[in-house]
Parts: sequence; structure tokens; C-alpha cells
Amino acid sequence: EPLGAPEEEGAPQTPLPLTSAPRIEFRNVGAAVSGHTILSNVDLLVEAGSHTAVVGPSGAGKSSLLGILLGWLKPDSGEVLLDGSPLDVAILRRSCAWVDPAVHLWNRSLFSNLCYGTESEAPQQVAHAVDTALLRQVLETLPDGLQTKLGEGGALVSGGEGQRVRLARALLRQDAQLVLLDEPFRGLDHERRRELLSRARDFWRGRTMLCVTHDIAETQAFDRVLVVEHGTIVEDGHPGELAAKAESRYAQL
Repeated sequence: EPLGAPEEEGAPQTPLPLTSAPRIEFRNVGAAVSGHTILSNVDLLVEAGSHTAVVGPSGAGKSSLLGILLGWLKPDSGEVLLDGSPLDVAILRRSCAWVDPAVHLWNRSLFSNLCYGTESEAPQQVAHAVDTALLRQVLETLPDGLQTKLGEGGALVSGGEGQRVRLARALLRQDAQLVLLDEPFRGLDHERRRELLSRARDFWRGRTMLCVTHDIAETQAFDRVLVVEHGTIVEDGHPGELAAKAESRYAQL
């Protein structure tokens, strides 16, 4: 629908967001698309406030785990519990910061692009998000600062700069209790990715986080890593312990 369109009269009441980091549980969850199995027999418990990395080869089903929580993929079997109750996607979306692999920018001001999807437009919060996402130098090069229009598809900024814009947009969701990062810094160099991930984890400390990545080195700082292959979790543990086992799939990756 058009950006900025008013809510329709009689629209369902907006659910209240979560007020604390959620505990998430998958119980024997399976999902299929067009007859093709995407996830199967997934059993997973994510404690409230924990940060978990998710790795595995392309097409393994890593993003599908996040898709179940976001509601664009529905389980065919099993159940997903949020704090012990059946998952309510509407509530979780209100409480979620999601960064996916694609960069979505519009021909609006940088300020509008940053604040899209959030109710917060406080200058101090925008400034903090800009600094945390390492956008200050980019901002200083734009002719009209935060009011500079980014062009169709964000043509005025590079791909790497667009990646940081979308991170700052997520950082502005002050009430987010669940953070889903899916290849959040694709295309950036290793050092920049590591710094941004560290900043994001510090910012969202105490919030429940799932971070999908192909960069195994990025997962070393996490307390827990999941290895997903063929739509199921094949390994689950501390990255240091898994890396020390030469026969582990994590060590091979």
C-alpha cells in the first residue's frame, strides 16, 4: 500500500508489544513450500535475552527459522511457543527488529528512510542510531544532511552505505525485544562487519537475538551457535567447543 496511507476505519486494534525479551521454543516444527520440505523436526529452545548465531550452507533453512517467527512461513507440523504460549505473530512483529539481506530504500529523505517502521523520531535517538551504524561520515557528505532525498532505490548511497541505513532503521525500534538479523552486513569487508555486529550486540544486550550469517568468524563471540543443514538443526553448542571437535560440522564449515 502507499507509504503514509491512513489506517482504514474499522481496522483491527493494534496489539500491544512485548515488554520484555521473549523465550522462544520450537517443538518438532516442520514446514514445506510447494511440496518441498523447508524445515523438519526442529526442536529448539531460545532463552530470553540470549544471543544465538545460526550458520550453515546456502539453502539449509536458516532464514526459514526466522520466517516462522515473522509469519511469512507457517508450520505444517509442531508448534512454536512464545513465553510458553502459542506464537502470536502480530504481537511479535510489534516487538521485533528485523534486518534481512535486501536493502529497501525509497526516494525520500534519509530521515524518512531511517524512521520508516518506527514511531520514534526523537533527534537524539536518530543521532545515536546514525553513530552506532557508522553513518556519521556518510551523513556529512550529503548535501542536505538528513533531509537529502536518497533517490529511487537509494541510488544516492552505495550498497554498503545502504546496509548501514537499514541497520540504523532497526536500531530506532527502541521497544524491540526480539532481534532477527539475516546476513545483516552482506557486502561489507570483514572488519566493518565485525565492528557493526559488536555494536549491534551491545545495543541490544538483554534482548533475544538470532543472527544468521555465512561468516563463521563472526560467530566466535557468541555463547551459542546452531548449525542448520537440510532443514534441521544438526549441531547446537558453544562455538569454541564445537570448533575444537575436528569431526564437527561447525569445525568443517
